[in-house]
Amino acid sequence: MEMAIGLLVIGFVLMFFEVLLPGMVLGACAILTMIASVVVAYLNTEHGNIFLVIALVSTAIFTVCFVVWFPKSAMGQKLASTSAVGDLGIDLSGLVNQTGSTYTDLRPSGKAVIGDDRVDVVTEGAYIEKDRPIKVVAVEGKRVVVRET
Repeated sequence: MEMAIGLLVIGFVLMFFEVLLPGMVLGACAILTMIASVVVAYLNTEHGNIFLVIALVSTAIFTVCFVVWFPKSAMGQKLASTSAVGDLGIDLSGLVNQTGSTYTDLRPSGKAVIGDDRVDVVTEGAYIEKDRPIKVVAVEGKRVVVRET
């Protein structure tokens, strides 16, 4: 009985530390420890069903608290990143209608020199050889569309 209780407590502790040290290793160990606790309880006592219910209910409660409450808590706010992801602050809209030359073959993507800058570009679909004159026809985010002039 003591071993089943000990394994269950160790499972709870590992589940808590999974929050602090994410990576799923401690979470997997917590789940395996709780399963071992239920198995030991079934094999050594007649209270296996109680251990199973405690393990399932506590895991469900922990999961709900982790998803709902933890991100709003003080610790969750310290651990969560609030910075924007994917925004590089690059504005290429000023390249529209500018001319340049291809730096590499464009099949249909490659590099071009527009002004003094080397830029990743794509064609409207046609192949353009190296060192050919081009004109920027559109900019969609970081995608610069060119055509041969």
